[in-house]
Amino acid sequence: MQMIAQAYWMMAENPLDIISFEECLVNAWTGNTKMLLFYVNPPSVIIGRNQNYWREVSPRCRVPVYRRSSGGGAVYHDSGNLNWALIVPRTLHSQEDELSLMAEAISKLGVYARPGDRGGIFVAMGDGEAQGKISGTARRFGTRNVLHHGTLLVSADLQALRASLGGIRLFEDLSIASVPGNPVNLTRFVPSLSVDEVVARLADSLSGMAPKTIDLARFWDEAGPSQGSSFSQRPSFSDPEDALQDFDFCMERRAFDTFRAQFGSPDWILGQSPPFSISVSQGKARAIVRVEQGRIAEIHPLETDDPGSIEYADILQRRFLGVQFDFKVKEILEKEHLWTDMRY
Repeated sequence: MQMIAQAYWMMAENPLDIISFEECLVNAWTGNTKMLLFYVNPPSVIIGRNQNYWREVSPRCRVPVYRRSSGGGAVYHDSGNLNWALIVPRTLHSQEDELSLMAEAISKLGVYARPGDRGGIFVAMGDGEAQGKISGTARRFGTRNVLHHGTLLVSADLQALRASLGGIRLFEDLSIASVPGNPVNLTRFVPSLSVDEVVARLADSLSGMAPKTIDLARFWDEAGPSQGSSFSQRPSFSDPEDALQDFDFCMERRAFDTFRAQFGSPDWILGQSPPFSISVSQGKARAIVRVEQGRIAEIHPLETDDPGSIEYADILQRRFLGVQFDFKVKEILEKEHLWTDMRY
């Protein structure tokens, strides 16, 4: 299989910058080889395009949550989680080959890794039978290119990961659910590994050279054309000699800003969740709350022949129809004093 042409270390302060830049590259990359990116995000949760926010994110989550444009499951990011992304022309893309290539490169770190179900990369645990998940992946198909990206747990805070993922119980849901795994860090097997070392060694294995650094904070040349104009942009490199190489894309600042605004909006992060329902109750009265585009769209009785359930649903419908849904709504709907106050 053809090797990666070049690897890049992406620097950004906000996951929105990375998500938006990846989206731009899917549209703008004109190279005939595979482009490999590495980056680390601050503590955050990133859910898949077709996932339900409230099913995937824990009510205990204390970090920002974003939604990417690719499919796949919910993932936790922090400084111990290395993210990798391949921008691949569609004619060259093979999920199986790319996962095998990545697993082979990881194995050279001293941890035998292999691709598994649903695009994951796994390692054998000490008992020889159980397996730990070190990488979850997702894809986004553009007109010309494919974004194939994933996580790699090096030394992530697994306690924070578990506290951030796993949402509330739903009555009805058509979203793509995350598949529970057994997350494990590479440092469990090779304690001396650091994210920087993993980047350097993976880049060498996959591209044969050290990664070039692109600082997204300085990517848009202030002396260049005004925002919104189309131009061929050369990235800002940490080493001036790196800028001599070719970089095959033409990108609009307006496109980047548009994607960033979209991916940072509640309508995308929350409202993109597929329609779903939760059940609520007060005593023997029970109702179903339907949520669409992040707002309560309908409340109806669970038992249509029960007078108490009918009255309960009617009262809730009149008060909460159109309200933005959040984790506290179920608790509020079931509070006894609320039910009593509304009846009398």
